[in-house]
Amino acid sequence: MMSTLMSPSKEGSSNDHDVETKAEPEGLALSGEARVTPIKRSGRRKLFVIIGIVGAFVVVLALALGLGLGLGLKKKSSSNYNYVTTNSSFLLDPNFVITNTTTTRYYEFVISEAVGSPDGFERPMLVVNNQFPGPLIEVNSGDELVVNVFNQLPNGTTLHWHGQLQNGTNYMDGTSGITQCPIPPGMNFTYRFTINPNQYGTFWYHAHASTQYTDGIYGPLVIHSLSEPIYGQYDREALVILSDWYHVMSSGLLTQYLSSAGIDGSNYGGVNPGAEPPPDSGLINGKMTGSLLDLQPNLRYRLRLINMGTLTEFMFSVDSHVLSVVEADGTSLEPVNVHRVPIHVAQRYSVILTTNQTAGSYNVRAEMQSTCYKIDDPNLNTMVLATMTYGASPTTPNTQDWSDAFPALCLDLNSTMIVPQIAMNPPNSTETVLVDVSFQQTLQSGGTQTLAFVNNTSWQADTTNPTLLQMSKTGIQTAFDSNQFVVVNDNITVVDLIVNNYDDSSHPFHLHGHVFWIIGEGNGSYVFGTSQFSTINPPRRDTLTLPGFGWVAIRFITDNPGLWAFHCHIGWHMAAGMLMQFASLPSQIQQLQIPSYLSTQCGEQSGGVLTN
Repeated sequence: MMSTLMSPSKEGSSNDHDVETKAEPEGLALSGEARVTPIKRSGRRKLFVIIGIVGAFVVVLALALGLGLGLGLKKKSSSNYNYVTTNSSFLLDPNFVITNTTTTRYYEFVISEAVGSPDGFERPMLVVNNQFPGPLIEVNSGDELVVNVFNQLPNGTTLHWHGQLQNGTNYMDGTSGITQCPIPPGMNFTYRFTINPNQYGTFWYHAHASTQYTDGIYGPLVIHSLSEPIYGQYDREALVILSDWYHVMSSGLLTQYLSSAGIDGSNYGGVNPGAEPPPDSGLINGKMTGSLLDLQPNLRYRLRLINMGTLTEFMFSVDSHVLSVVEADGTSLEPVNVHRVPIHVAQRYSVILTTNQTAGSYNVRAEMQSTCYKIDDPNLNTMVLATMTYGASPTTPNTQDWSDAFPALCLDLNSTMIVPQIAMNPPNSTETVLVDVSFQQTLQSGGTQTLAFVNNTSWQADTTNPTLLQMSKTGIQTAFDSNQFVVVNDNITVVDLIVNNYDDSSHPFHLHGHVFWIIGEGNGSYVFGTSQFSTINPPRRDTLTLPGFGWVAIRFITDNPGLWAFHCHIGWHMAAGMLMQFASLPSQIQQLQIPSYLSTQCGEQSGGVLTN
């Protein structure tokens, strides 16, 4: 049942980061002038960027597109933009009141263009409230969250609230082409929903229109609760945001990536389909170097790790400090001590670190797992460093990394290490959905363009007629455009979703609107009657890693009315089409109270064209 919504108030915490502008009615323009057959690869070949006529032409074209025609960028000198403020709100306020008494938390976000240099290289960016990473949203379970988003880009945009269940408010999920059309330039959209009272932990928000979030539209979302099993097991909290970073706008790279030539200018040589642009650097809390965690001695710190990157899995560690993993994607875990935590794109972990070693400064390490890239960048420094200091003034650390080796694989923590504290066995399944994901050369391009597919469908966002609006008008709809793969079920069922990966890369897959059980995984393809499932308190999360040339099986309940995306969270792969949808309870979808301004904005799309 949908909660009764209170009117917006300013009763948020001191961390609300409100912008001092007057909120206008939803859907109105801003005051004043708007600113405007599967291919299997033979091993993981490492291809260096080809220097030649074709490759050089494509690179120059991509740079021109990225710098001049990017999503949200027009060709201007950097002096015409504000300079980004590096967000420094990474130590959570210990005075934030954690309570069962709910309230409304109100924020105003302005999404705009700016110039910044997170790794020392100055470039145009897309940011929230001129901050990078974006402002912290901090709430209690059961709170109503109201975020009024003003779009000052020359292109449409959306915000997705990653990991939020949105039960009864699917239209607030923020997924372009599925639950809404992009917010038109110069207009605003108010996201209003209630945090599930049983949800807590570490989450984030990000643009969900094409590859926009790659350029900086993302930030943390923390949900507190007195009911969280690990509440009270730590003294302080800090955010550690990991991300990869590019020196040009993602739109130019995407144009090159989706071209017949491919990202390396040679159509992958026919042997490396789907090869992504490697990043130029990695960041910790918005910086390649210089990020500082200034802590107090002899305290237990809950470090909330979030991978907000586009391509890269990181291996996180802190010199001389054991990490106790206690949360994965909002699920509290039985504590397990490790030296390093692998964290793939869009995943979150909480680890408890105790500041009980010798006073001084220590290296905080985020090793980019570049062995999982399909194209090498020999100039990439894969070891991203920050500094943690306690009991002394900050200095450049001379501490050493842990001596034990770690596998050069893009995989999650072993499932035996992800044991939910609140044990929950999944119910028996009533339906099985089997899908294959792959990269294929398309017939339409004469076999020269490579796109991503789920079964035989390569997804494209319908930015003027999202599938939620289609189904809200027609009810139980089973026929969709050829670029939409939608599984429809008007009954509450328990689905086993089995995914075979015909690609040699791992893929971090995210299911919107659900927390699922991970009941099986293995090498090769799933074999009915042979491949094994585990249903005794299996891991629960919302983002998992599908291994290269392997399979996974997840189980979830279709009790949340709406259109829910299931997609690879590598930005390039989703933009290439690696997405499917689950349409749950369409007869109830017609009863959702979808705001009229959502439909209105679908009829007012303007600005630059968004490619997926």
